[in-house]
Amino acid sequence: MSINLRPLLASDPNYGLVIDLYKTAFTTVRHIPAWVLRLTMRRSNNGFSMIYDQYKWVGLLKVTEHADFVFVHFFAIADSMRSGGYGSRVLDFIKAKYANKIIILNVENLDPQAANYRQRIKRRAFYENNGFITSGLVVQDSSEQMDMLVFGRGVSKNEIEDIYRQLYKGFWGALSRPKVMYLS
Repeated sequence: MSINLRPLLASDPNYGLVIDLYKTAFTTVRHIPAWVLRLTMRRSNNGFSMIYDQYKWVGLLKVTEHADFVFVHFFAIADSMRSGGYGSRVLDFIKAKYANKIIILNVENLDPQAANYRQRIKRRAFYENNGFITSGLVVQDSSEQMDMLVFGRGVSKNEIEDIYRQLYKGFWGALSRPKVMYLS
């Protein structure tokens, strides 16, 4: 098996599957409307990639590089490919591709009142089993609170705030920029 990434292009035969996966996998505040996704994809170097195992489509990934960091925004494996080890293989691919960078991602906090609490526990365990640890930081994005996990080394609140300043530039970006807090 050979994991590779391809730019997310409307001309790819699996484009519709990727959009469907995006809509079903990201139903929370992190979900942006599909029309915004399509508009974003028209711009070059947008970070959205289709994940392939040689010629077989297995999922989607969106990352942003910033200085010594790689921020994973979206990562999902197609339903039909789950439980086949693809998630771990893709994380290994990311770790190898960005071997000299700290990898950062956000996961839903472990709120026992959440309807998908068991799924949250399973997701957290998956990332921990793949070497990610808590950063000690929480990100408040609109009405959703996410725990920040890292691979490589720890990160400071100032480093994360700098990344978010770069990701959310301009007036509207400043208004929608997530708030970074220490885990209590």
